[in-house]
Amino acid sequence: MTKHLLLPRRDVLLMGGAGVLGTFIAAATRNVAGAQTPNMKNIKANLHNLRIGEFNPNYASALGYRMAQALGYFKEVGIDDIKVTLSDQYIAGLLGGSLDVTRVDTDAIMAAAARSGKPFKFISCYRDREWWIMGVRKGINTAADLKGKKITGGPIDGHNTWVMRQVVKELGLDPNKDVTFVPTSGGSDKRLLALINGTVDAASLFPRHEAGLKSAGGKFMYHKAHSAPQEGYGALGDWLAKNEDTAYAFVLADIKARQWVYKPENKEKTFETMEKFGYKITKAFKAGFEESLKQMSPDGGFENAAGMDGFLDPEVQTGKLPKNFDWHKVVDMKYVWAAQKALGLPQRPAKL
Repeated sequence: MTKHLLLPRRDVLLMGGAGVLGTFIAAATRNVAGAQTPNMKNIKANLHNLRIGEFNPNYASALGYRMAQALGYFKEVGIDDIKVTLSDQYIAGLLGGSLDVTRVDTDAIMAAAARSGKPFKFISCYRDREWWIMGVRKGINTAADLKGKKITGGPIDGHNTWVMRQVVKELGLDPNKDVTFVPTSGGSDKRLLALINGTVDAASLFPRHEAGLKSAGGKFMYHKAHSAPQEGYGALGDWLAKNEDTAYAFVLADIKARQWVYKPENKEKTFETMEKFGYKITKAFKAGFEESLKQMSPDGGFENAAGMDGFLDPEVQTGKLPKNFDWHKVVDMKYVWAAQKALGLPQRPAKL
């Protein structure tokens, strides 16, 4: 991937501002299941080599397309090979043409669409639930113990910090008066270290961190999964117009692979296959496999439109998305709906 074409993850391409949004929306594709849908039983990609962007080195993030590759599902639909590029600069990769399809943070592709005027499309959901987990250090036993303490979700303006603020409210505290939010750099593993070292008193974590936190005397004070279509696959509308059969084929093979991964009897084979691809799967990751699957959408869909509204609302509140932003013009579920029908799955979401 050419570096000068790329921008950091979640940074937005400011190429014309929100004023171009109206023009972009007018040209948007309708979200109608079955509209000019090809025969999915005989679907064949027009591109035989697909360039996929990925921003997360975690094996669980690559389960869909890597297992589709290993199980021969891509071959079945005419995709002979895939090239995966690991980069946090996937938005510019799509714009520069170095990527065909990429895994994306939902809020990032929405922001890029809103502010650039380019026809970005969200074509399949990968993670449709998110963990709201607050881990606390040794010595913090109740919500009252958090008063006057420091909490981190990473960057102050990041989504995880917003989540921690909601958790504080659910614990009966005032996030503006009772606690102090502090920024930390790096990912969730660094937040765990900060917690264990006592640099912070509470932090946003993930299921795989529980064993390590407990061994240091801490615990999960709050642990719930919330409906949130937080990640998916994205592409440019211009690319989709030229390569619709490839998009249908890719989504079908990817969802077929996820259905395979969800079967309990395939768990060990999944680990074995992903390790052959070079992914390191720790004991903590293996122990938390079922928890990880609870986040992965098994069918490329998400619960309903309200779930997307709720997930993007914080972005509107903080000004990262304009108040009049209509995500329906970015989300195009026709590929997912066609794949769901072909695989005998219920249409999800039922409508947008």
